[in-house]
Amino acid sequence: PPMDVPQIVAAGGFVALVVLVLGCTGLMERFNAVTPFGVVRGMQLGLGMLLCAKGWTLAVWTDGTRQSMRGLWGPDGMALGALALAFVLASAAPTKTAAAAREVVGDGAGVGADRMHARARGGSGNDARVALILVAVGAVIAACRPGSLASLRAGPSTPAPAFPSAKAAATGVLRAGLPQLPLTTLNSVVATCALSKDLFPDKPFPVRPTGVAVSVGAMNLCGAAFGAMPCCHGAGGLAAHYRFGARTGAATAFLGAGKLFLGIAFGGSLLTLLGEFPAPLLGVLLAAASAELIRAGLDGATRNEGSGGDSWYDPGGTDRYASIVTAATTVASGSTGLGALFGFATHALSWARRRLLDGASGEGGEGGREYREVEMEEGG
Repeated sequence: PPMDVPQIVAAGGFVALVVLVLGCTGLMERFNAVTPFGVVRGMQLGLGMLLCAKGWTLAVWTDGTRQSMRGLWGPDGMALGALALAFVLASAAPTKTAAAAREVVGDGAGVGADRMHARARGGSGNDARVALILVAVGAVIAACRPGSLASLRAGPSTPAPAFPSAKAAATGVLRAGLPQLPLTTLNSVVATCALSKDLFPDKPFPVRPTGVAVSVGAMNLCGAAFGAMPCCHGAGGLAAHYRFGARTGAATAFLGAGKLFLGIAFGGSLLTLLGEFPAPLLGVLLAAASAELIRAGLDGATRNEGSGGDSWYDPGGTDRYASIVTAATTVASGSTGLGALFGFATHALSWARRRLLDGASGEGGEGGREYREVEMEEGG
């Protein structure tokens, strides 16, 4: 059965408290340090593919069951989604400057080359305009639907604090809190910090897991007191912001201020209008954001091959295989937590196997060491 509000509040409060403790005690930093590089990249790839599949479902099918396809024409037709997709792809089309950037930076540095490409075609402004135009078109279509504006009321909604009973709290923690905990720690903290480092490598103050964990925990504990839906700083959201032009904290502040204004101005009465937003446009925006996340995962794995000194780098190829297993399991199961579990197991087994093989080859004395050195030189 669906969970009620007190159960959701209990689950969110539980996760927030655990993540806050991990951040305040420094344990999140240690967890981040021991997380295999391949698991992080696999989570980015897997989550990006899941978001892309969700975007496809929104754009092509009438509901999540995929039983009925959308019609071709109309405000919810596939033609609208196709036009929006063409608009997004046209804004991201590669140029000669991008090709030259890749020749200078290298094929393995896709994010760096794409950053140079973005500057050459006018920075992030084009991407921002694409998102704003699509959102504006969707808002106009939603407002023109019969009855979509009838429910609008001026003024904010009164928060209704939820106080879960002991039974509701136990149900919420067991059904949602515990399953959500790996996703929050891995995707909302570890993967977000890794993606932030990829997208903004020149920032003087990199995002640290401690700060992200404390932020996630604090905001959800405050929100739980008012019955708010649990939130996080997910890697998917960061990829979406970057894909559509956000480059500084001002973009997030602007988005937050806009949401606060709409919430204070209309409250919950705005939900009817939001529900009328064309799903094909939403699906295209989601797919475009997922492509950014997938690209960061692929590019990060390529750039770190052979980059000795990175604590996440595994020269034995373990991380590349763990990345594949993590991504594949995430897509197949629909769970990043389960994908990460299989990725950790793959990394551990591969590491143990490599240690055994290294130990066996070491029995040959100096000859064994000399052979491995020659093999490494030939492979390098």
